[in-house]
Amino acid sequence: MEENVEKARKANLAASAIGNAMSKTLNDMTPGFAAQYDLDEQLVTLAIAQAAVGIAATAASEATGMGADDVMVLEDRLHEVVFDAMNELLND
Repeated sequence: MEENVEKARKANLAASAIGNAMSKTLNDMTPGFAAQYDLDEQLVTLAIAQAAVGIAATAASEATGMGADDVMVLEDRLHEVVFDAMNELLND
């Protein structure tokens, strides 16, 4: 059990480092996407979140052996959160 806790701790550290690297890269790219697609940076940030949903669902399914139906449910739930945030931003 202790070995699993240590592996989970290391995976969490790796996830944090990966997230930081991805965030920096995406933040650097945001102004270019904003100009290219004529969006403000908040909407580009939400578009990045939307893209990340698909990546997260695929990674989760590959790591856990999740079935296709479960992946679709997970992806739909994650997309709903992002779409709600986009709608909230656009309605302000």
